[in-house]
Amino acid sequence: MRDEQFKQEHPVMNEVAQTYVDLYTHRRDEKTLQQLLKRGAKLHEKLEKVLAAKPAG
Repeated sequence: MRDEQFKQEHPVMNEVAQTYVDLYTHRRDEKTLQQLLKRGAKLHEKLEKVLAAKPAG
């Protein structure tokens, strides 16, 4: 229940968390690792945009 609620309320953070889990799980698979690093960078950019768009306070 909590996982589904978290996914709905925080989709970007859920993707970031899943990316880190995948990075750890597939760390020996170099091709997968490179793809996940690229995905992680894109998610980080999206997160920065979301955080920048939030009003201060």
